[in-house]
Amino acid sequence: MLRVHQWLRRSFLSAFALLILLQVSLLSLGTGLVLKRYSANQLAYLEKLALQIIKNPAELSVQTPQHAGPFFVFSADKNLLYSNRGKGRSIPEADYRPVAYEGRVIGYFYAGEVRFLATESNRLFLASLSVLLAGSLLLSLGMALLFSLRAARRIEEPVVEIARDIHEIRGLRRVPRRSFALEELSRISANLNEVSELLAGEEEYKREWMQNIAHDLRTPISALRGQLEGMRDGVLAVSPERYEKNLAELSRLEEMSASITQLSRIEQLRKATKSSVAADQLISELLSPFEAAAEEKGITINSRRAVDRLEADPALLLRALRNILDNAIRYSQSGTSITISLEASAPGRAQISIANNGPSIPEEQLEKIFQRFYRGESSRTSTGTGLGLTIAREIARLHDGELTVHNINPTGVEFIFRL
Repeated sequence: MLRVHQWLRRSFLSAFALLILLQVSLLSLGTGLVLKRYSANQLAYLEKLALQIIKNPAELSVQTPQHAGPFFVFSADKNLLYSNRGKGRSIPEADYRPVAYEGRVIGYFYAGEVRFLATESNRLFLASLSVLLAGSLLLSLGMALLFSLRAARRIEEPVVEIARDIHEIRGLRRVPRRSFALEELSRISANLNEVSELLAGEEEYKREWMQNIAHDLRTPISALRGQLEGMRDGVLAVSPERYEKNLAELSRLEEMSASITQLSRIEQLRKATKSSVAADQLISELLSPFEAAAEEKGITINSRRAVDRLEADPALLLRALRNILDNAIRYSQSGTSITISLEASAPGRAQISIANNGPSIPEEQLEKIFQRFYRGESSRTSTGTGLGLTIAREIARLHDGELTVHNINPTGVEFIFRL
């Protein structure tokens, strides 16, 4: 398994080597084409010069051919007209090149092998060019190696830090938000910071939840144990009232167990299954379980409906609203009223508010009351599991909405369930 700097160096050098190979191949191909073009142009020049010599033999001394090799010009009957290398008697006639004029051959010329490298100056020029090219390639390779090492080191250090942060996150520890020269690595670090905060917060939340479960279970279990042991030892008299008290504690344990199970199921849902719910029917089903308790405390429940129908999961919505209404009745004083309002908050959205005239909630507790098993000091002596509002907020989330609470003047609390 390669480390970052090894992988980057190998990849960089492989890409550079491939680039050099491509450049050398293109240069070789281009040089070959240029040399061929040079030979073709030189032959065309010599043919044109031979034509002038054949047409005007008397003006041979006017122009000297720019050709380092042998150059012979012959007439149509292959008699020598011009030569820069003797009489050319050893030249095979098969190597003669024809010179045409107005569609007929009027003579011949011989120039030997016309090549760019035929002259010493051209050979020296091409050799110098090759040396410069090889030197530049070696220098480029050295610079590429140097820059690849520098780039690898520049990337390796942040990657090592990020890997260390990931290891810390596995231990559910928070990691700092780091800033690197590379923006993408800085974004990764920022995301890791958010994930670590979330996981660490969830771990603290889970730890607090377990402590609350242990506390809320310990109290009724200890009370039951004390009652049963007292009756067993004859310290406490066996009476119907004592049985009722123990049964109430068992009911509380059952309710807590049912609430935990329901919250777990709700948290596993991704989306509520919505349908059209009639507002009148929703209010009727919401109030029916609480009519006796409200009448017993002398509490009046008023309802206002500005919408006829809602889009929601009827069972989940009723569960959430009943949890809120149960709290409203429990903490309302005798002779007060509770108001339930259904209205449109925006096009395609609705909200349900439940307001009572009970005691206000301390500002620092307004968000805490939605935490699992959280129960304010004023509710420690009352019944309940501490999960009702947590369940209600989760149900609001499933409806793409929210559940909020605020105090109202002069006294009272209003819960707003937005769909």
